[in-house]
Amino acid sequence: MKVRLVLIMGFFAIHPVYSAFDYPAFSPRHAALANSILAGNGIRDGFVRNPALAASATAFYGALNYSQLFDLKELRYTNGLIELPLQGVGLGVSVEDFGGALYREDKISFAVARLLYGGKLALGISVHWYHVSAKNYESISALGVSVGVQYQVTSHLSAAGVVDNVNQPRMNGFSEQLPQRISMGMFYRVSDDMRAYIAMQKDSWYSPELTMGVEYQLFPGLHLMTGYSTQASIPTAGLEMKAAKIEIGYSLQYHFELGVTHFVGIAYVPGK
Repeated sequence: MKVRLVLIMGFFAIHPVYSAFDYPAFSPRHAALANSILAGNGIRDGFVRNPALAASATAFYGALNYSQLFDLKELRYTNGLIELPLQGVGLGVSVEDFGGALYREDKISFAVARLLYGGKLALGISVHWYHVSAKNYESISALGVSVGVQYQVTSHLSAAGVVDNVNQPRMNGFSEQLPQRISMGMFYRVSDDMRAYIAMQKDSWYSPELTMGVEYQLFPGLHLMTGYSTQASIPTAGLEMKAAKIEIGYSLQYHFELGVTHFVGIAYVPGK
């Protein structure tokens, strides 16, 4: 018990890169690619990072994801995602839960996006409801707004930008408790079987972070992924398997001080 307590305290003491509602990844794919997905076409769960990516929704998509940061149940993270097209726009909904009995964060997000200029430009906006509860303390909540854009430069290259919590929401009077950052990223289709991602983000309170990832389709139905984050020097790896309309993902991130975090997820993917 004492060892687990020390690890939990160590997470908050030496890992300040994660402020409230700022998690290392929300799905196995994003974890394997070090959260470098900010641009890219057909990424069904990408709206959580960039609301503009919801514009590419072509059919209903639903997913469930789970992880325990550094294998500690007190740092459990789960979410459910839904994406679908509706009357010319793409919609995305996510419900996220982090923590345990002593401390808990809940976040509900709604994203809407639209394609413009023949599909080359995508604009999106998302609204987030943040809620924090801690044992023996009063619960608090806030609303945040994020905006995102993606532009398809060529058939192989896309660029994107996001401003998170542009309205500077405050939790209990302190704005620094919520991630407020500007992110920019690029996607490049190296070949029919390989994709590369890179993203740079600057939080208002922390140094810039560079993330990058590479995805390779070994054969139809199996994708291998790896990535790296300069923030705390975290290497990542994972795979994604698809059979019929079910997609299963697994990945891991390795922190040199705190150890391994495993990510698992399952999704319903009706088609292209």
